[in-house]
Amino acid sequence: MIETKKRAFKPRVETKLTREDFKKVDELAMMENKTKSEVVRDAVLWYLENQEQIRNEERETVTAKSIDAMTNRVCAMLARQGRLIATLFELTYANMSQTEAGKEAFNTALSRAKQKMAKTVEQDEKHVVEAMKRALKS
Repeated sequence: MIETKKRAFKPRVETKLTREDFKKVDELAMMENKTKSEVVRDAVLWYLENQEQIRNEERETVTAKSIDAMTNRVCAMLARQGRLIATLFELTYANMSQTEAGKEAFNTALSRAKQKMAKTVEQDEKHVVEAMKRALKS
């Protein structure tokens, strides 16, 4: 009885390249001591195996740009608020520092304001973290 080997089905893919690209494939094949078909097959298989990573890199770039934009907006907002607070601080101190009672009232108000700001910053940080988590999920 004669045994026949089953041939594996290997479909073909054909494409066209520019002369420059064909020359690059040819040069690479010669350098690696491979056929042009092997070089192209390796390239296609590598591309197929790395598609998920390629898509993730694009997504990560979009996410990084979104985070940068968000950071810039927050920094600009904080800078504006800082200038306004400094102006109010100077005006209030100039008016209240003329008497000991005024200085004491100013320092008390300043202490309370610092406590409130610390609490607000903590809450704002939580909101920013949640927004960043949502951005990363999408």
